[in-house]
Amino acid sequence: MEATLLERPAVNVMAGIPMSKQQFLNWNGDDEFLYEFDNGIVIPTDGMKKAERYLVVNIQDKFAALDAYRNGGRLLAETDCWLTEDQMRRPDLSFFSREAIRVTDDSSEPIPPFVVELISPSNTSKHVEQKVIEYFAAGVQVVWHVYPDLRMVRVFTSPRHNVTCFEQDAFSAAPAMPDLQFTVDELFTL
Repeated sequence: MEATLLERPAVNVMAGIPMSKQQFLNWNGDDEFLYEFDNGIVIPTDGMKKAERYLVVNIQDKFAALDAYRNGGRLLAETDCWLTEDQMRRPDLSFFSREAIRVTDDSSEPIPPFVVELISPSNTSKHVEQKVIEYFAAGVQVVWHVYPDLRMVRVFTSPRHNVTCFEQDAFSAAPAMPDLQFTVDELFTL
């Protein structure tokens, strides 16, 4: 039944596909999209672009030198993050401690304290801003919005407090990981 939803021209896939959580958990989209779930609506996302991979590598390389990494924490790419019982987002990178990674109890979903979103032209401003609100409501402490086309980083420490950085501006993942620090030029080094 689920596959026919994608084939019907009357359904606007980009606007979302109505589906129960159980259907979503058992569903395989079998196309080029990655999917998020938001209160009964399945939302397609296009995932990380090949041209953005170096940004993730730069972040992961710096992270690998930190105590958080040595203590078993990891930056996971495009992993499911259940922010609430009915809302799953898939940030481009999210930090999970060793303890959070080892949680296997289905009744508890760990919330990453730090997430990175690579913002592309296909992202709508409404969706980007809505996710910031959702992340902080769930307990995320820091969100980086990385704009590859603008060579710009916006660092959120709450939905109301953010700083926009360019070129030699320094930024960090504080308070979640104060020792994860970059300048914008450093992040964008190929």
